[in-house]
Amino acid sequence: MRQGYLGRAKDLVGLAASRLRVTLAGSRVGQALATAAQSLADFPQRKADWVRWLLAGATRLFSWLPFSAAWRLADALGALTAAVGADAARITRINLAKCFPNLQTAELKALSRASLGHAWRLVVEAGPLSHWPADRLRRLLVKETGREWIEGPLGRKQAVLLLVPHYGNWEFLCYVLGDLQAVSLYDPPRLPALEASLLASRQRFGMRLLPANAGGLRAVAKKLKAGGLVCILPDQAPAAKAGVFAPFFGQPVLTMTLPYRLLQGTDATVLMASAQRVPGGFAVHYAPLAAAGRPNSAQGFAQALNRGIEALVQKDPAQYLWEYKRFKRQPPGHPNPYPKRRKRF
Repeated sequence: MRQGYLGRAKDLVGLAASRLRVTLAGSRVGQALATAAQSLADFPQRKADWVRWLLAGATRLFSWLPFSAAWRLADALGALTAAVGADAARITRINLAKCFPNLQTAELKALSRASLGHAWRLVVEAGPLSHWPADRLRRLLVKETGREWIEGPLGRKQAVLLLVPHYGNWEFLCYVLGDLQAVSLYDPPRLPALEASLLASRQRFGMRLLPANAGGLRAVAKKLKAGGLVCILPDQAPAAKAGVFAPFFGQPVLTMTLPYRLLQGTDATVLMASAQRVPGGFAVHYAPLAAAGRPNSAQGFAQALNRGIEALVQKDPAQYLWEYKRFKRQPPGHPNPYPKRRKRF
């Protein structure tokens, strides 16, 4: 079969790497050059391999940066994203305008830019979360409060359902809660090539991730009934039949009923968790979802859930993931808040 140019180049570089090992064996310079040549020889040819290669390279690069420098880079990228009018910036402004209608134009612009910076921080923080050892990540845990709300019930063999909204860096909890043998559901990424690396990063400290399909749902239900710890991101837009409309900052939003359904037939404690960015790292906090106890209907649970998320967001609105089309499913008669952009010629 005829090889493409990239394939031929790969063969030539691979041959060069082998000869370098022989010619410069025992030399540190030679070993370094041979390693570099072999890396080029392994340069991917297929699209999926390109994606994996780029992701691996980016996360490794971010892991080398000082944490404060990575944050400054993310904030600069957020400002650039806002300046060029990217679609993420448009969605962010729409969501913020719906939830904070009293903001002045300048305030909305500043909050949108700050939110985009936090979204980019999620990206650069993937470097440390993927590559730093546990003792180094421990330095980023500036504060942890409310852990007794988890360990107390688990010590009594009572299940805990931990609701983790898209606030701060929820991925950091994969590290913090790994020693408790937690289980979490996840949606496979749109690019299948990313799945293996994302799972490896999130599971390397003990957290177990399961796909949000029938098998995964059975497994988390079993975990709850066995008195374990289950984590769910509750503020994703569900399918129409899997949610109810409940107010979120005064706006009707389709809210998933999965947490409520999982709780049926269990005495699980329901908590909300967050990893908020603070100077030097993250402040992790756990607290009961509703002070008045567990709501006894799907509608009541959805309302309590959104009130809890609102209270969390109010601590620092910029740290919520406003770049997501949270209001894309509207009640009958309500217009789509995300109209398509007109093509520019």
